[in-house]
Amino acid sequence: MVASMPIGSREEAPRVQREPGASMPIGSLEEAHRVQTEPRASMPIGVFDSGLGGLTVLSEIHRVLPHENLVYFGDTARVPYGNKSSTTIIRYSREITKFLLKQNVKAIVVACNTASSYALEAIRELTEIPVLGVIDPAVRSLIVRAPQSAIAGLIATKGTIASASYESSLGRNGGKQKLVAQPCPLLVPLIEEGYASSKAADLILQDYLEPLAKSGVEYLLLGCTHYPLIAESIRRLYPQFTLIDSAAETATTLQKLLRDADLLAKSERPSVELYVSDMTESMRNLKELFFAGKVDRFEVAQVSEEM
Repeated sequence: MVASMPIGSREEAPRVQREPGASMPIGSLEEAHRVQTEPRASMPIGVFDSGLGGLTVLSEIHRVLPHENLVYFGDTARVPYGNKSSTTIIRYSREITKFLLKQNVKAIVVACNTASSYALEAIRELTEIPVLGVIDPAVRSLIVRAPQSAIAGLIATKGTIASASYESSLGRNGGKQKLVAQPCPLLVPLIEEGYASSKAADLILQDYLEPLAKSGVEYLLLGCTHYPLIAESIRRLYPQFTLIDSAAETATTLQKLLRDADLLAKSERPSVELYVSDMTESMRNLKELFFAGKVDRFEVAQVSEEM
């Protein structure tokens, strides 16, 4: 049986202290900067999702930033978020953020499109560390890769599509592509239950994607971090679509953010810790798929607003 994680179990990053009245050594400004940033740089990056889909983002962060310590929380007991109210999504996101802050993270990646649509500002109210969503990175990737006249399809949860967050991001980033949105409420449960490669998944995908194909869609935004897990099925059924997901762009955006803040880690033995609100077979399987032999901790952890 997997034990629940004791709150505050991660040790705090070490602090460098100086005796009162002691003089700063030669090169004091450089030394002071190093003292301030090195302990913070060694702190982990926190990543969370409604379930297991965020592992697609976590694995890309691990690839792009191999020296970073990573802490992931998958809310597998309450997945999916896409059919929840905005109030509930914000509450869940705040609870998870408080848990990650107790792990002394230096940045938080919201690897859930629905939470990115509704909860970013609420999360930023809890902390001064950088908080990065996944929608702007995906939209920027679309703008770079697709002609301004292109028709782009968007598949996502009902909640993400209802928020119009992709349309807002497209306008904010100067994109002119036309977006055709298609809610896909059955895909996350299918993926979470391990049916991503099933005949049933193919039939449901065709039901969702055929209208987009008939609309002349050329580029397809995977507006949920679970969807890369069915990307091969989509390519097989609709080879005319160019797929765009947020994982790679999110990782490179995070890399730049940490570099600009002088917070890139240099650990030769970085740790990967995975926490879930419920231990599921699908999560165990994906842990092995993405991080075989590389996970230092894999446990159930409970979160609440009172943390």
